[in-house]
Amino acid sequence: MTQDLTHGIYSPDDLRVMRNVFTRVSMEPWFSSGAANKAGLARYIMRMYRRGLVCPERLEALCRTAAHEKFSRHSGLEGFRLLLVEDDYYTAADARQRLNSLGAEVLSVSSVAAALDIAEHEHGLDGALLDVNLSGQMIYPVAAVLKMRQIPFAFVTGYDDRLLPPFYRNDKVFMKPADWAIAAKHVARRSRLMAA
Repeated sequence: MTQDLTHGIYSPDDLRVMRNVFTRVSMEPWFSSGAANKAGLARYIMRMYRRGLVCPERLEALCRTAAHEKFSRHSGLEGFRLLLVEDDYYTAADARQRLNSLGAEVLSVSSVAAALDIAEHEHGLDGALLDVNLSGQMIYPVAAVLKMRQIPFAFVTGYDDRLLPPFYRNDKVFMKPADWAIAAKHVARRSRLMAA
């Protein structure tokens, strides 16, 4: 943590507590130690300290949990089998590359028929990300099969979620341009909750 950010705001004891928490958390083997992650962790520690979390053990426990979620080398998508339904070639390629880089296995298709085949017959499918409109065909039959098989999914679309049929209004919608990693992590969390 830099001196200019803390000069005159914290006592030397405050700085020592925060520096010790920062050092212990950032040295964990799972911590992805890029400069942006280190700066983010430092800001988070200072924010929690300012909010009154001054007990070193409690501050460290909270910051360790938050850092594991935000700055872990592990994405939470390793080994996750995901159906990606997107009819735009470049969008699908970008999404597939991003999700593969996080360890997910991606089954990417661009039509309702191909998506239906996978949704109905593929074993070991953990979740799905669905574009709503595929060259004029709506994705809802695929979503219905996934619901029946209790496979979590999210819509990734340019459509306003108010245009979804009422049956799907409680399902998560990510508006394009979407962060595919965030959408996939949402589906992965739901998958783990359903499996528990």
